[in-house]
Amino acid sequence: MVPLALFSGLVSSDDKRAIAEKLLLLKPSISQQELPLGRFGTEFGKPKFPVVDLNTTLADLIGPDSWFFFSVLQLDSEFLSLPVELWVTSDSDNQAAENVGAVTVINDCAERGVKMTADFIESAKGKQQYQSTLQVVEADRKKHPNLRKRKR
Repeated sequence: MVPLALFSGLVSSDDKRAIAEKLLLLKPSISQQELPLGRFGTEFGKPKFPVVDLNTTLADLIGPDSWFFFSVLQLDSEFLSLPVELWVTSDSDNQAAENVGAVTVINDCAERGVKMTADFIESAKGKQQYQSTLQVVEADRKKHPNLRKRKR
């Protein structure tokens, strides 16, 4: 998610330049941009997080998987090779900023909890049975995580 910083007004031009330079150093071939690499589990598991300290910069958090962001949002990365000051005049930056601005951000964990509550509240006769039902459903979903994934 670090590439989102490229489109923030709160990030300095120097930091944006450092992020862009690191991205360009790590740019994969077209075929390698399709799926993230450093993940636990199958396919889109949790990413492997780096060690972060007070000296860590945004550019330090850029890795090969950062290009997946551009692939998923179908962003043209041409503007990265321009000086940051010229990005606002670049069609690729303007289109990328528009696409990024259209991304809806949700708290996925909270959304799943609300959905699970709504799905099973009717089946419970009391508070204890309701809590037990939610625990059983959660345990089953952890045991069989890939059943909810979209088929390719």
